[in-house]
Amino acid sequence: MLGAALIALSLLLPLAAVALIALAGALAAEQAHRVRRSAALFSPLTVAPTVVLTLAAPGAELSLDWLLFGTVLHMDAAARALVLIAALLYGAALMAVTWVKLRDAERGSGALSAFLMVCFAGNIGTYLAADAVTFYLAFAVMSFSAAGLVIHYRTASAHRATRIYLVMSVFSETAILAGLILTASAGGYLVADAPSAVAASEHTGLIVALLLIGFGVKAGTVPLHMWLPLAHPAAPPAASAVLSGAMVKAGLVGWLRFLPIGDDAAALATAGNTLLVLALLGAFAAVVVGVLQSDPKVVLAYSTISQMGFIACLVAVALLVPESAGAAMAAAVLYAVHHGLAKGALFLGVPVVKHYGRGGTGVLVLIGMAGAGLAVAGAPLTSGAYGKYVSKEAVEGFAVLGVGLDQLLPLVATGSTLLLIRFAFIVSHTEVRPRPGADGELASWLAVCAAGIAVPWLIGAAWLPDDPEFSWSAGALWDASWPILLALGLGAVVWLYVRNRGTGGQAQSEASELTLRGEGRSKAGESRARLARAGGMSILQPGDLIVAEESLAMRSWQHASPGLNAAHRAAGKVRNASARVAQNLAERTRRLTASAEGSLGSWEGSGLVILVLTTVAVLIIMWTGGVW
Repeated sequence: MLGAALIALSLLLPLAAVALIALAGALAAEQAHRVRRSAALFSPLTVAPTVVLTLAAPGAELSLDWLLFGTVLHMDAAARALVLIAALLYGAALMAVTWVKLRDAERGSGALSAFLMVCFAGNIGTYLAADAVTFYLAFAVMSFSAAGLVIHYRTASAHRATRIYLVMSVFSETAILAGLILTASAGGYLVADAPSAVAASEHTGLIVALLLIGFGVKAGTVPLHMWLPLAHPAAPPAASAVLSGAMVKAGLVGWLRFLPIGDDAAALATAGNTLLVLALLGAFAAVVVGVLQSDPKVVLAYSTISQMGFIACLVAVALLVPESAGAAMAAAVLYAVHHGLAKGALFLGVPVVKHYGRGGTGVLVLIGMAGAGLAVAGAPLTSGAYGKYVSKEAVEGFAVLGVGLDQLLPLVATGSTLLLIRFAFIVSHTEVRPRPGADGELASWLAVCAAGIAVPWLIGAAWLPDDPEFSWSAGALWDASWPILLALGLGAVVWLYVRNRGTGGQAQSEASELTLRGEGRSKAGESRARLARAGGMSILQPGDLIVAEESLAMRSWQHASPGLNAAHRAAGKVRNASARVAQNLAERTRRLTASAEGSLGSWEGSGLVILVLTTVAVLIIMWTGGVW
């Protein structure tokens, strides 16, 4: 009973706060402002029942036979770990946007807090759902409410990012819905029955393809990743923290819940190999694009694409090697836990560096950001080293083109380190705007940093199945060190090369600062152009593939427009002649209609129409009923 009550409270409390913010609009302006401000200030506490749920009620379950087609929510080991991370990240994000000194207009409306709480309910609902309908409903609530986070600043770039995000979300939801309908029709309505039902279905290949595509959009799998590097810089840093730390993990959960992992590997060879190729492409190609960015949040977004590619490799191995499925799934969840906290700390740290990166708090900020960065890179003694070690052990013996996957995956840490070097360089050149006194922004960031140090070890040692172990041997420490040392060496070579050519450091600083302040792409673009003219590295626009597609569409339109204009002029002549005919016809129709309305206006005319219609209806009923 305690577990069921905590699940219900975890979902209903944030939604109740959102309802309070929404209904406040019915009050007078001043009263509405006070109510919304109070609800927003209370919002970080709405995650408290969820934290208690994960700590005090493992295995909790809530079953509601009367809701939808029978709603079941259950917390297994994977859900327990990810729900705790979501609660910590959303709580920190809500604290960062409400317990700070902002303009009353931004603070009092509560819009950002409301969208965060709706996303939170959908996010943990996705993790806890134990039936297909509840899973899809929670996933859709999370996906579409996240648009409110992306568009929050209402800038041109935010509108563009939101449009692309919504298009990709609709594409994702369509594929997932089709896949879940086929899964349920095969007997997999309950999540526990879904993998075996998919494996036994005559449409196994189609279902697996739909689920890989649908959940791949949310997981940022190449080439479905395009929304990520656009949405992150457009959204507030706190929103980016939950987008990257918690929401993208919903794609991983969808794969783990519904794919027939551990079943016949031969039937899944095509799907597994395709996912593996795309995962490796994302893990390494994202680094190449990411290091050429000038916005720190875009660099982190490409880091997320790379890290999610690392996790997708583990899912692919679980599909291809059934005997390794248990270890690979546990490693994927553990790595997702580590990445969620470390990347959340980096995103939350972007404004913290700006407001608290100097003075008495400067050393603390430096230590915290360095620690989070080292964890993402997988440095020794960090949670990242733990996650990478467990992952390497899970894929040992699996080869790609003759090269062991356990030898390829450490190179992802090299790419992560290069991205973090680029991130540190950009952040160090941004303008500092000190904020007097500590507030929720600093406190929430410190809380996530502290959680990133301890929580992954706790979850890996005590909560996950197969008891992932970490060896502190000299070999393990060296395995965690050499990818970072390699990245530092490559970074030093690039730095010397750029230094010799003479970089436009001032233009770089201006471009990153304008982007951070959300002052539009035009001014940031001018600074980037000055950087390029000064001899700095070339900058690729965020969104990579979508930018190329937009450019292709624009060129196609420019080539087609002369012919379309000629056709438009020819059609105009026909349209004018047709308009005259239509005008005469409309006038005649108006007169006939007026006459008919006059006739029906009398009781005799209307009664006649009713009598005729009734007679026709009775005749049809008698005919279809077999009376004749």
